[in-house]
Amino acid sequence: MNRRLNLPWLWLFVGSLCLPGLAEGDDDQPRLIVDVVASATSVAPGGTVDLLLRQKIAPGWHTYWVNPGDSGAPPDIAFDLPEGVTVSEFSYPWPERIPYGPLMNFGYKDEVLLPFTLTLAEDYPEDELLLQGSGQVLVCADVCIPETVYLDLKLPVGESLAAPSTQRLFEQARQKLPTPLEVAAHYSLVGDQLIAQVALPVPDNHRVQEVAWFPFQPDLINSAAPQTFSLSSSGLALTLMPGYDFALGADLSGVLVIYEAVGEGLVAAYELALPMKQDGATVNIAMPEEGIGFMGGMGTASLGQMGLLLAMAFAFLGGLILNLMPCVFPVLSIKILSLLESASLADIRKHGWVYTAGVVASFLAIAAALIALKLSGESVGWGFQLQSPLIVAGLAYLFVAIGLNLLGLFEIGTSIMAIGSSGVRVHRGSLKSSFGTGVLATTVAAPCTAPFMGAAIGYALTQPLFFSLAVFASLGLGMAAPYLGLCYWPGFIKRLPRPGAWMLTLRQLLAFPMFASAIWLVWVLSFQAGTNAVMQLLAGALVLSLALWVWARRPAGLLLRFTKVVFALGLLGAALYPVAKLADQGQARPSVASPARAEDPALVYSQEALAQARQKGAVLVNFTAAWCITCKVNELNALSSADFYAALDKHQVTYLKADWTNEDPEITKSLEAFGRSGVPLYLYYAPGSDQAKILPQILTKSIVLRVLAGGEA
Repeated sequence: MNRRLNLPWLWLFVGSLCLPGLAEGDDDQPRLIVDVVASATSVAPGGTVDLLLRQKIAPGWHTYWVNPGDSGAPPDIAFDLPEGVTVSEFSYPWPERIPYGPLMNFGYKDEVLLPFTLTLAEDYPEDELLLQGSGQVLVCADVCIPETVYLDLKLPVGESLAAPSTQRLFEQARQKLPTPLEVAAHYSLVGDQLIAQVALPVPDNHRVQEVAWFPFQPDLINSAAPQTFSLSSSGLALTLMPGYDFALGADLSGVLVIYEAVGEGLVAAYELALPMKQDGATVNIAMPEEGIGFMGGMGTASLGQMGLLLAMAFAFLGGLILNLMPCVFPVLSIKILSLLESASLADIRKHGWVYTAGVVASFLAIAAALIALKLSGESVGWGFQLQSPLIVAGLAYLFVAIGLNLLGLFEIGTSIMAIGSSGVRVHRGSLKSSFGTGVLATTVAAPCTAPFMGAAIGYALTQPLFFSLAVFASLGLGMAAPYLGLCYWPGFIKRLPRPGAWMLTLRQLLAFPMFASAIWLVWVLSFQAGTNAVMQLLAGALVLSLALWVWARRPAGLLLRFTKVVFALGLLGAALYPVAKLADQGQARPSVASPARAEDPALVYSQEALAQARQKGAVLVNFTAAWCITCKVNELNALSSADFYAALDKHQVTYLKADWTNEDPEITKSLEAFGRSGVPLYLYYAPGSDQAKILPQILTKSIVLRVLAGGEA
């Protein structure tokens, strides 16, 4: 293993040998330009001013990070400070790995900005501040040159005035600094390898292309050795090789850089401590916990500890509960009534399995779409389809058509909307109808997120393909289980009233929940695309109803029947036209939270808003969407009462609302950080706490008030 080659006498000696040959013909293109940039045009006594040490590096050359890797040296700059003036140490942006023959350097190319701060004493007597400094910055390509630099900066002393022309440069510098992160992390020596484990919730292992670790102290790892990584629900595991100066108990604290395949590339860097795991000690990987509570689980389940079987169990329970959702229940009710006139028990069971196949196949199709979109770099989660006005409008049309079908306006054989022959009967020739009903039940369940589903789907979308499909298949089996179970329980069928006119009445009555669902989707569309889109949809629904009424007519004569078909198809095309125009209106206007009352105190969520709110005290975050039925019920039931608003004021809790009605990558990323792929999600940050408490998916007023008062959910 190579000892580092950054001894000052060595690189000065090498540089002196190379300088004569490099000086000729190189004057027009300097290898390195270094200057100081100020964020202000003047500074007040007792004030501070942000500064940047800017390095402009010629193509093909590079400079070095605080730990330069196998060779090199960080900048060595000293300032000649007048009395009453102090400067901070440089802050270093995250570096990149730069191969240098058999070695690996840690440094920068093109341009690097090192922020630092100057502070002026309150009794500083001069009218002008002169900051001077000098030193050396090592710049390397095929050879290394210690460039001597001289720095000077003059600032008037008086009123502090910002320099607008440099603000963007300072923003760029801040964005390149690694984010301090306090998470459970440690490393262990396993054989001749160092295994680092970090409880960093990286939700999508398909997007992460590379992970790099840069320790602050040199020679603790073999810089040139490959760094391999793996991701799981427990966090990140990184394999490193020990360096020349590694010793048991060494502190490997440093910077973790994660490269993701999103758009043109996404890079995130974190500064964190990495001590050695003590022998015999147990270091728990702390992941966000999900306080599930009543109807949300039993006790508190940690997503990081969730295995495949537990995720499948949660998904199965979530699928069971989906049957109680207002969109699904009417479809299932009609299907149950169809058992009354079935030919035999064997026939009933056959249709039960075909219905189950339709449900499971539909959930697997949704899973495949989610996974494909994530592999392509899209940031999506459960319910992503309802962020498209086109799909929302299409579902509204579907609910209107189903309602008209239940009212008996029309029948379409064994298509997806034919819940049974003549609406109620299932016979030997309608297996397609049973499969279609399974597809339909899954389609109308799309707006719903049931308890148990959040953690299960979040887990599924962070796992390999087989695990993901297994969880979604369990979700489908859970949803199909009640109907399939009834097919194997003939005693239930015998207890139902005999077939009669009441079945037709019930069938027609169940049309109205479908119309209610359509109204709700129109309301969702108003948030996504505005009132014009609502008018387009309502007009289209009217024309669709007319088209279905025309289709149901039974004219005599071939010519009249042909005319009916042409006219009905023309009306159908006219109904679909306004919906097609909604395809590009998903961002026609910004998504807004739907206040429960005019004085709703909720503030718009962002990471910046959350950080500012947490500095003030307690924070409650509501991740919601207009199309999320569970969200709206919770807001009506627990997040809109006078007692709730009073508790916010009494306990000085900032209330943030993250509205996911339209696609919002920042909200999606925040959901994924807690292992969730959809809404609702409720987070409570106690004053001074770094950990968020996850509230149950089904809220009651008492739960919320207890949490706001500092108690447990």
